[in-house]
Amino acid sequence: MSVLAPFRTRAFRYQWPADLATSWAVEMEVLILGWYILVESESVVLLVFFGALQYLGSLVSPMFGVAGDRFGYGRLLWMTRALYAVMAALLGCLAASDLLSPTAVLIIAGLNGLVRPSDMVMRYALIAQYLPGSQLMGALGISRITSDSARIAGALAGAGVVAMFGMAPAYLVVTTLYVVSFMLSLQVVSPRKI
Repeated sequence: MSVLAPFRTRAFRYQWPADLATSWAVEMEVLILGWYILVESESVVLLVFFGALQYLGSLVSPMFGVAGDRFGYGRLLWMTRALYAVMAALLGCLAASDLLSPTAVLIIAGLNGLVRPSDMVMRYALIAQYLPGSQLMGALGISRITSDSARIAGALAGAGVVAMFGMAPAYLVVTTLYVVSFMLSLQVVSPRKI
């Protein structure tokens, strides 16, 4: 069985680039906003608080499992990625209009943090729904590469774009990645509840 066998399945061909775009956007966003919090507030405590907000959703992640079983993991993934895009667009608009503040960043980071920890689990659950068992190991390995590559490329891209062009253009890139991810996620159809 080929490692690339999961790409024969239509849903995986759409989910993989959607997950890649989301992972890159998340890594860019965390770096950009962490940098912003530290520079604007000059407070390491607020930076630590921002970092903790990224995992706020681990407290409610079992409810995402229940919602995924009830409404379908595909739908839930669509909704979370739409939320990411809307929140990134809001941050970009605030940055472009010079209304961005550490308080606004922390509030939006908290809202995103409620959803973000469940994203990886929803990805894996959705893959398990539409791929045969013989392809799962390869598919999960390929899926894992997306998040690992994002830690490198997304962080470099985030730092590079914000340093060269500023916060608002960086958020245009982040928002675009989330919108692309959302659009690709709409093409993922699992056999159940979508």
